[in-house]
Amino acid sequence: MNEEVLRYNLNYPYKTSSDYLWFIATDNGNTLGFMPVKREKDKGKAKINNYYVADDNGPVFSALLKEVIKTFSKDFEIESITQTRNIPDFERNGFFTVLHWKKYAKMKAMRDE
Repeated sequence: MNEEVLRYNLNYPYKTSSDYLWFIATDNGNTLGFMPVKREKDKGKAKINNYYVADDNGPVFSALLKEVIKTFSKDFEIESITQTRNIPDFERNGFFTVLHWKKYAKMKAMRDE
């Protein structure tokens, strides 16, 4: 994997398995960002635990998060382990902070009731 992409994830490897659904933003064959979401059907949760958005591009974050919410919000509670610098991007897209650590925050998407 590209070193820039790994650095973006604070040098943690990206996780994947058959439980993950990947959302990928592209433009003319270039990857602008991606967001793997783990489906935990037994817990009713969809979890974002790592992601990449080139240059922390706000519109790309919004596009990815809107697709995640559209896909999962009816059947799953959506959670994210969000890098601190990206909290505003998630908040603009309907997430709120549940827990805050030094480099990350646990966030949840607001649910329409």
